[in-house]
Amino acid sequence: MSKIAISEILRDKKAVFFDMDGVLYDSMGAHADAWNNAFRFYGIDFPQEKVYENEGRTAQSTINLAYQQNEQRNASEQEIDQIYSKKTELIDFLPDIVPFKGAEKLMEYLKKQDIAIWIVTGSSQGKFLEALLDDFEGYISADQIISGNDVKHGKPNPEPYLMALKKSGFNSSEVIVIENAPLGILSAKAAGIFTVAINTGILDDSVLLDSGADLIFKDWNELNSDI
Repeated sequence: MSKIAISEILRDKKAVFFDMDGVLYDSMGAHADAWNNAFRFYGIDFPQEKVYENEGRTAQSTINLAYQQNEQRNASEQEIDQIYSKKTELIDFLPDIVPFKGAEKLMEYLKKQDIAIWIVTGSSQGKFLEALLDDFEGYISADQIISGNDVKHGKPNPEPYLMALKKSGFNSSEVIVIENAPLGILSAKAAGIFTVAINTGILDDSVLLDSGADLIFKDWNELNSDI
């Protein structure tokens, strides 16, 4: 697929909706380790590749999927609470996640162009949502974040991006999404939004393109090359 410059894509746009983990933060390795080890602690097999493939789901949806694949049933409320608590405990012991260097460069460009910035994430962990406001101070505020706490149906359902459209007041044609995960791409495309993929994870480009990405960049340097 031939590349189109990001400045050209943004020429007539009014907003960019960013995913968080794996797009703004180099965090998916930490999340994959924490999920994998939390499931293993309770005797459930859910390898790291599955975490990458299912990034964007709510925690409850991720845990239910793992139980469906291992036990042919949904997890109980107690099991959901136990595994999510263990995952949170484990990730708190991992090194602090850091933003990708290119993320703020694009946000600075968007701010100069008067293009709005919104975050649409499946995360519901307060630690990371608070870090988001600190790390990108001056670019986003709390009311510009759609998190896993705000929706009933997480990605790949279009609800997160439809909610962002409704709250922001923009039409789908006025927005682009930047995603790194198959389910996030499916969610954005189901909401009718042009979707740019940035492949910061372990999945092959073809997985992101097959999910419907309109354009794919290998990293932030390539995405930001013309701004």
